[in-house]
Amino acid sequence: MIREVDLVSYLPQFLRDYKELDATLEAEDPEFVLVWRAADRTLQNEFIESADEYGIARFEKIMKILPSTEDTIESRRARVKSKWFSMIPYTLKMLITKLIALCGNTDFTIKKEYEDYRIEIMTHLGLFGQVEELERIMKDMTPCNMVVVLENQVICRSAGTALAMGNVCCIEQSMITNDFNRQIRVSATGSVGAGTVISETFEMEQKNEGGKV
Repeated sequence: MIREVDLVSYLPQFLRDYKELDATLEAEDPEFVLVWRAADRTLQNEFIESADEYGIARFEKIMKILPSTEDTIESRRARVKSKWFSMIPYTLKMLITKLIALCGNTDFTIKKEYEDYRIEIMTHLGLFGQVEELERIMKDMTPCNMVVVLENQVICRSAGTALAMGNVCCIEQSMITNDFNRQIRVSATGSVGAGTVISETFEMEQKNEGGKV
């Protein structure tokens, strides 16, 4: 926590009347703010949970972890906690402790089938690299003769509006010829699934060279 720096308040009362001292100490306040920020950052970087990117990088260097370019600060923090809290012997209690450190606020379930040498773990990991870290944990902690089934479900909830539209295109072709001379009336009704109904009537008259028909 950054302290509020006020050096003038440390002066005895009889010295506060000197404006030169007040101005000097007020000018030094920003420098002490920087000192307090550096001290607070050092304190925060002593703990994995509160370390910034510089602090996490120091923990990774200690444990020889090479982060990926796609890693976020939270995924790197989860990997560091998973590897940091590694104690033997490997028991179910220790496995649960490591899963809690890896999963954070997300739930997980463990189904034990010891008579069949089988264990199933359901997780909901969403950060980059967490599934690979879970695989590494199970590979290191479980016996070689035990079947391990890992299932990770990422629940996605979306909300919004989906818009849909339709389009109807009608093409009509008419041919006028002199091969016959009669009156034709066309009447029809059409319907489509979208609810569009089209009804058209055509009247055609043919003219002869000698006059009207």
